[in-house]
Amino acid sequence: MKKRYDSDKDITEKLNKLMWQSEREAKKAVTKASKVYQQNLIANTPVDANSKHTHHAKDVTKISNFQRDNLRPTKEVGYDKGKSRADGGWYIHFPDIGTQVRGTVGQPPQHFLRKTHEMSKAPILAIYTKALEDMLDVK
Repeated sequence: MKKRYDSDKDITEKLNKLMWQSEREAKKAVTKASKVYQQNLIANTPVDANSKHTHHAKDVTKISNFQRDNLRPTKEVGYDKGKSRADGGWYIHFPDIGTQVRGTVGQPPQHFLRKTHEMSKAPILAIYTKALEDMLDVK
């Protein structure tokens, strides 16, 4: 059975608790969600089995720190571009969107970023829903 908050004192206490805890809980939820997205991105990133390179795009995925100047907590998940072409995943957009040279398709698009987004949507929404329920003490 749900607990009811009828008096002004109960409602005020609950609102104060929500304001104090909401930012911290939101940051925890965003961090969990970004880790889920990163794991799906690593799983979906294509790797050439015949490649002689030691670094692959899935090895250089990264999660940013919280973005400044944003009203809500935000992190970016993607590939580290690196300082040189040998360092990172600067090239990863080619397999995702495909390549075209003089009207012929050099490499067909694989759309693994879209697949990652679709795979991650349900678990991330569940993380956010649970965080919101925990903050509001609603179940």
